[in-house]
Amino acid sequence: MRVGMVTLGCDKNTVDNEYLSGLLGARGHHIEIADPANPPDVVVITTCGFIEAARNQSIAQIREWAGIRGKSGTRLGVIGCLAQRSGEELLRDFPQIDFLAGVGDFERVASLVAGENKSRFVSDVSDSRNDWNLGQQSGAVSDIEFDDREFAADAPRVVVAKTLPRQRVDRRPHGFLKISDGCNHTCTFCSIPLMKGIYTSVPKQTLIDETRRMLDDGVREINIVAQDITKYGLDLEKRLMLPDLLNDLCGIEGRFWLRLFYLYPSTVTRDLIALMKDQPKIARYLDIPLQHLDHDVLRRMKRPHDRARTMDMLRMIRSELPDVTLRTTFIVGFPGETPAEFKTLTEGVKEIRFERMGVFAYSREPGTPAGEMANHCTEKVKQRRKDKLMKLQSKISNDWAMEQVGTDREVLIEGRVPESDWYVGRSHSEAADIDGVVRVYSEQELQTGQFVQTHVIEADTYDLTAEVI
Repeated sequence: MRVGMVTLGCDKNTVDNEYLSGLLGARGHHIEIADPANPPDVVVITTCGFIEAARNQSIAQIREWAGIRGKSGTRLGVIGCLAQRSGEELLRDFPQIDFLAGVGDFERVASLVAGENKSRFVSDVSDSRNDWNLGQQSGAVSDIEFDDREFAADAPRVVVAKTLPRQRVDRRPHGFLKISDGCNHTCTFCSIPLMKGIYTSVPKQTLIDETRRMLDDGVREINIVAQDITKYGLDLEKRLMLPDLLNDLCGIEGRFWLRLFYLYPSTVTRDLIALMKDQPKIARYLDIPLQHLDHDVLRRMKRPHDRARTMDMLRMIRSELPDVTLRTTFIVGFPGETPAEFKTLTEGVKEIRFERMGVFAYSREPGTPAGEMANHCTEKVKQRRKDKLMKLQSKISNDWAMEQVGTDREVLIEGRVPESDWYVGRSHSEAADIDGVVRVYSEQELQTGQFVQTHVIEADTYDLTAEVI
């Protein structure tokens, strides 16, 4: 049977689809990227429900494939976060859906896809038992902010308790290692815990096994992802285990990079930065979503709101890792955000000068505390502030890019530009799919997944141009 995959949303969904593809591939099914021009026997849409734009994208894909189903007979499956949160509404609005499931328990979802389970709606595909409360463990580690979130007995939960088969649907030289799922933070703007449930770490040996398999499959950059990678292992051993995990991964033989995504600011420790300083396999790149830099806005967001501590953390990283690339994201137009609070954010951006930055206009999410707050900003104000902050960031990014001209950089080759001597690659400073690239000129043939030494000869705001040396 041909199974077409549609992956929407974050890279954690990419990992989940690779688990599902591996389980289906082991059953003898052919896995491919779904193509409307050549409909498969069954299509699986992994949805995202994070913000309104993501929900609209998921619904648009469901609508498109519902129309294709009527013409081709392709079975239509909808899974993932939006299905978890709004499954009954989706089934009501799209009777063409043949099966629907939320998050977790990949074996049962694979049975749905393969037609072994004839159910149409699996509302609980996860192990929803909750016998662990993070708030009760708050004394386990000192000097760390903990959130005390209560989860209902039937809350969703994504559990990967053993090594699962994984099958990639592309041959790019980077892959994702999801070290946990779910979230215990109580950010007032975020709906992720409503869809993913309690923070649940993947056992360390499972992650080591997955990394080895990806390396054997040609992956040369392992992107370590979770809702918050800094709290990895707290639910397993009541301590922060990310440095231990990174040490073990760096001990695997071979030439590869590890890249760290989504670090919660209050748990970026000196031990972690010291490890990065000592381990050449860890890319000098940190993605730390800060969301804002004003004390009062952060307090309303229920984020770490000690601005001085956050700024000290950023300065410490700059001091210990002078060549680090810092990426962050900010939300503008949060309920009640004043011009003075927005100015505090812009002044902080001017000081830290993040090399990479994303800006989101606040999205009012149903079921979240922020959605019920007073003094919501108008769409016009939100867009104006977003444009202003991105204009500032464009200048900072351009200045940084120009400073790289004349420097030498190691680059991982992603592929060749057709009918040219140019290749596309990335250095430590460019993450796949979200940052720019390094255009590499070489008179000799290069291979995808090859590391090369280059000299930067040109730059624009987001991309570098280099030649092999």
